[in-house]
Amino acid sequence: MWGSAKDCAEIKKYRATSGVYQIFPKKTEGVKAYCDMETDGGGWTIIQKRYDDTVNFQRSWTECENGFGNVNGEYWLGNKHVHRLTSSGAYELRIDLTDKSNNKYYAKYKTFVVGDKISHYKLTIGGYSGDAGDSLIYSNGMKFGTVDRDNDISSSNCAKTYGPWWFKNCSHSSLNTPTKDKWRWYHMSGHYAKTSVMMIRKI
Repeated sequence: MWGSAKDCAEIKKYRATSGVYQIFPKKTEGVKAYCDMETDGGGWTIIQKRYDDTVNFQRSWTECENGFGNVNGEYWLGNKHVHRLTSSGAYELRIDLTDKSNNKYYAKYKTFVVGDKISHYKLTIGGYSGDAGDSLIYSNGMKFGTVDRDNDISSSNCAKTYGPWWFKNCSHSSLNTPTKDKWRWYHMSGHYAKTSVMMIRKI
């Protein structure tokens, strides 16, 4: 029954309508997520969505771990939930973006793994396809960083400027930039991202 489904791909077997559902990355702990049942075959669990800057994404380590925002609007699912999903099988990542001229781009990765808390939710990514550019590969193997948990190799804390993300010597992508007053970066042939959706699906 979809009521105890681990992710949106399992829910899609029973419900083909996009919307908010309760999923169970851990059997004993549910979390609400938005399921995209239409894009690229559907069954996607959305882990990040930004489009109107109503939610401040400059959040603490604990908030990023547990998730924040509004699943009917802008939100971050939470690193612990994404870890539980991506450690339970092979998952792919799709990032859908629009620039300030409303041009659409996407990036897809066949490999997407977020490590556990001990690894500081380390990112493993690869197998790029799409037209947005392979910007996330620069962050491959890097730990997640926040304003109160500096895990990058820069002399300054990248998250203070660019929001919580997987930083190296900062980054070639930065989709959690705090406010609309600062650019939200994903290479996209040099364009800034106005909206972003990050979603994962079991392969």
